[in-house]
Amino acid sequence: MAEKDLEEKLLDAEEVPEAQLEIEGKSDDVEYMTPAPVLSAGQVYIYDTKTYERSVCRRNNLRHKLQLKREDGSLVFTTVKPKLLPQRGVLKCMLHPAERKEMYDAWGFPICRKSNLTSPFQVRRHMQKRHKQEYEAIKEEEARIEKDRERQLREALIGMGTKTEPPLYVKEKK
Repeated sequence: MAEKDLEEKLLDAEEVPEAQLEIEGKSDDVEYMTPAPVLSAGQVYIYDTKTYERSVCRRNNLRHKLQLKREDGSLVFTTVKPKLLPQRGVLKCMLHPAERKEMYDAWGFPICRKSNLTSPFQVRRHMQKRHKQEYEAIKEEEARIEKDRERQLREALIGMGTKTEPPLYVKEKK
């Protein structure tokens, strides 16, 4: 099937359902002047042509988004739903409920629901960018624990070298 042209994509774009707003305290028996409701142009779903990620775009901005091109000349977005799903990771943020340590609650760290990271590098970068202070506190605690372990090991090794066992005395038989 040939690629749809721009006008077909604009017409075929899948609408994003808009939340219906209700005015609280409105009663039918009281008449008063209210401002006219503001009508939205609407929103539609667009899909990245390489990552297959779905985004929301205002209909006013749709034509511009569909004309964006990458450096190689390919289109960035389309309204055609891709057959492939976006790549998702399975690694979780260190502050995710499944990964949390009890001390994080004691320290008052927030809960993070991020659970689609693809590599340990991304987990580290997520922590560095989204939870900078928490990440620094965790790293400081890990360094302190490691330093304590090394100190205990040194003390144990020093203690072994200075320990002298009493010589074994054997009585001579007469």
